[in-house]
Amino acid sequence: MKKEQLKTILNKYYSFDGVKSILCGRMKPSYKVMLELNERHKIPFTAWKDIKSFITDSVTSNEKIEKV
Repeated sequence: MKKEQLKTILNKYYSFDGVKSILCGRMKPSYKVMLELNERHKIPFTAWKDIKSFITDSVTSNEKIEKV
C-alpha cells in the first residue's frame, strides 16, 4: 500500500494532524479503527507497530512485482 492510499483512508477517520501523527509513528489508531481497517482494507494489526516500515516494505514489494 502506498503512503498516499493509506493517507486517504485515514482521512476518513482522523483530522489532518491526526493522520500526520499516525503516519510518522507518534500516534496509533484506536483499536476500533484498526479493526475496521483490517476488515475493509486488509491492513494487518502488526503494521501499526512500525507503520513507516510497513509502507516502505509494501511499496517495495509491489514495485518488484510490477517490474517482473
